Amino acid sequence: MDLKLSDKRVLVCGGTRGIGRAIAEEFTKEGSTVFIVARHQSKEIAKQIAAQYSGKVFGFDADLSKAEDIDQIKKAVGQVDVLIINSGGPKTGDFLELRDEDWHLSFDLLVMSTVRLIRHFLPEMIERKWGRVIAVTSTSVYEPLPRLLLSNSLRMSVVGLMRSLSKEYAKYNITFNCVAPGHTMTERLEQLIREAAMRMQKSQEEVMKQMAEENDMKRFAKPEEIAAAVVFLASERASYITGVTLRVDGGFVRASL
Repeated sequence: MDLKLSDKRVLVCGGTRGIGRAIAEEFTKEGSTVFIVARHQSKEIAKQIAAQYSGKVFGFDADLSKAEDIDQIKKAVGQVDVLIINSGGPKTGDFLELRDEDWHLSFDLLVMSTVRLIRHFLPEMIERKWGRVIAVTSTSVYEPLPRLLLSNSLRMSVVGLMRSLSKEYAKYNITFNCVAPGHTMTERLEQLIREAAMRMQKSQEEVMKQMAEENDMKRFAKPEEIAAAVVFLASERASYITGVTLRVDGGFVRASL
């Protein structure tokens, strides 16, 4: 299936690890020109991906929680056709453990980074009358997850923003969608498993088995399974899909139609 992405310029945030790296690799396989952004090692990872898949991949170190870093991304990259908004999860903790600073930092990382990135790259999408904006969120926008208060709260703001923009800019052939992964085998999940094992006084193996049992497929997702959904939403095959939050969760969320 030709997804018609070979002539597209794609910016992948958080593109050096986990789901973000898998997304960058999938776009590279499709022949896109890929720009990955992360706090560290973006140039090294870009070279690795480019060599592995014989593609055009470029890396830029930046902190998405900082407005000035996003300004520099725009200056370095120029226009893009596809914007993938993705970042690591914020601090974990119960409500009374979290301080104002935690909320402010997480708001900048999850919400304001989304606002600033779209603000920079949207005008040229409007001019060309084509664009894809995809935010990687979490199943927590459907079902709150334990000790992920910051993620549970702030990712819903991102979904609301994306849904609003989908209505406003559909006339320019620009789609805005979210992908909500379930438990996916990444460093972030490994961290959550370690924390849960210590808190529950169980082995990590026990916690992993319990978490895997929570979805219908009885296993964790692989990063490339999430990436496949993202690449599809960016393609011409998904040209009539906008304003959705696509769950890629193995049946974890028990939601009605």
